[in-house]
Amino acid sequence: MKRLLTLFAFLALSLPATASAEWSLVRGAGANAAFESTARPTVAVKASPSFAVVAQGKMTVMLSTERELPRSVPGTVWYCLSADEGAQLAVALADADSKYWYPGIMETDLEFLPILYACGSDAPESVTQRVFIRPIELDPWMSAFSAHGKEWTASVMVSQYEWILDNGASKLLVEYREPCATEKCPIISSAELKAFVQRADTSFSARFGKNGTISADTVRAYEWGNSGVSSRLLSNVLGSTMDNPF
Repeated sequence: MKRLLTLFAFLALSLPATASAEWSLVRGAGANAAFESTARPTVAVKASPSFAVVAQGKMTVMLSTERELPRSVPGTVWYCLSADEGAQLAVALADADSKYWYPGIMETDLEFLPILYACGSDAPESVTQRVFIRPIELDPWMSAFSAHGKEWTASVMVSQYEWILDNGASKLLVEYREPCATEKCPIISSAELKAFVQRADTSFSARFGKNGTISADTVRAYEWGNSGVSSRLLSNVLGSTMDNPF
């Protein structure tokens, strides 16, 4: 009987610790993916094998609020940048803290940048893909790529994938990027656009799950640091927040 009570006491102490390890919130580099979040939301983004990690970390970004005071609130962004020959991949998970993400392109640079291709939905938990050309002076990531000799000076052809998760509290952005052939807005044929979208769609994979499906023991948490990423420009890319969820 004494041994049985001892066993029950051990289980009572060990099970919460195990559950805590599985459910703890760690965001960083995983064994099988360039970016992993163990909880809220559980997600893994894996670049194709030809991409190599250039920079990663977490930073504070002032996020705009939609028709509210104060006009901006601090949020945390975890990011991972990877590069291939003639291509870049940027992954960013943004936490709006006490706010929620406004759906669509409200307060983003896409309000005035022409969108060449779009599909998907702005509904919660769904993915929206947009293709557009971002002028180099509006790009938040290029300085970080430049620090590792992976930059270019032309405008950026972007295929952006956006998920709003965790009841609106988190936004995941993945950007596949190539240099534009010209500094001026080019005329892109449907064949060129189709080929670009195909390259973008095959450049990474994203996996979502429930809390605990990614073990915290396999993820190395990102350290604080912006690696040259522009906080101001990243705020414009992420968009607006609001007080209430959807």
